[in-house]
Amino acid sequence: MAARKKKTTRKKTARRKTTARKTTRKKAARKKATRKKAARKKATRKKATRKKATRKKVARRRTPADLGRRVEQELAQLSKEIEKRLKPLRKELDKAERKAGTEASRVLREARKRLNDVELKGSSEVQKFLRQRRRDLSKALTELSEAVRPHRKKARR
Repeated sequence: MAARKKKTTRKKTARRKTTARKTTRKKAARKKATRKKAARKKATRKKATRKKATRKKVARRRTPADLGRRVEQELAQLSKEIEKRLKPLRKELDKAERKAGTEASRVLREARKRLNDVELKGSSEVQKFLRQRRRDLSKALTELSEAVRPHRKKARR
C-alpha cells in the first residue's frame, strides 16, 4: 500500500508543475496582448493629433478674363462635340444627294432619247421647224442632265 501512495503523490506534483507552467504562459500571453493594445491605442492617438502636411486648397478669385477664357474653352469643346456628331449625318446627306442627282440625270437622258426617237410628220417646213425645236430641247435636256449629275471630287496631288 505504501507503494501506491508514492505513485499518487508523484502524479499530484507532476500535475501541479504542468498547471503552474500553463498559468505562467497564459499570464505572459495576456501581458503581451495588453502591450499590443496599448501600442495600437498610442499609435492611433498620435495619428489623430498629427497635423496635416499638405495645405488646404483655397479657391482663387476668378477675374472676368479668366471667365472669358473658360467660356471660350467650353464653347470650343462643345463645337468639337457637335461637329463629331454631325459628321455621319452630313455623309448620309451627301450620299442621298448624289443618289438623287444620279437618278434625275438618268431620267433626263432617257427623256432625251425618247424625244429623238419621235417620228416627225408633216410638210417639209413643219418638219424643219420640229427638227430645230427637237434639237433645242435635246440640247437643254443634255445641259440639265449634266448640271444635275453629281461630279466626282478631283484627287488631291
